[in-house]
Amino acid sequence: MQDTLVQLESRFGLLSHREQRPDLAEVCVDAAKIVGVLDWLKRHGGYKHLTHFSVVDWIEDGEFQLVYILSDPYRHHGLMVSARIDRATAEADSIHTLWPEAVTYEQEINEMYGIGFPGSPRQGVPFLLEGWDDMPPMRRDFDTVKYCEENLAFRPGRHSVDPKDVRARFQAEQKRLAEAAKSVNDDAPEQ
Repeated sequence: MQDTLVQLESRFGLLSHREQRPDLAEVCVDAAKIVGVLDWLKRHGGYKHLTHFSVVDWIEDGEFQLVYILSDPYRHHGLMVSARIDRATAEADSIHTLWPEAVTYEQEINEMYGIGFPGSPRQGVPFLLEGWDDMPPMRRDFDTVKYCEENLAFRPGRHSVDPKDVRARFQAEQKRLAEAAKSVNDDAPEQ
């Protein structure tokens, strides 16, 4: 892993890096270099598989953090590559030419966070939220409670019962039945 970090630092300049375990590391790079970094890791670093692609909303910092998780199937090593982008403009380079499955991630992220990936197929095509006309719902400033109160009909929830109460009632009934049976036996004439 150390050789990969040295190569990334010399070629792209890392903003930060850390090794969590011998088989798992994290690097943070400038967003403008993300496609180049991912391309180099796939071609020369052994990270052939895009395992996951997600987003963290750092609303306090006015940024989104794009998180790409890659794996090297031969060395059994995982690498998390992240980059931060401005929340107000919310656009990032597409990686669909590196990994075709990224199209689905980019489509979902576009819909759920409002982050655009210019040039990516299916941008703006509804994926999960057909007919949605509100703020992207995974942004931290989306008010879920307010949205539900304004747009969804009230439905009473399920009645829940604490299992301890059920057991106590059952034991009380068992005791009552035992006492009733005893009373019947005590009142019965002797033969």
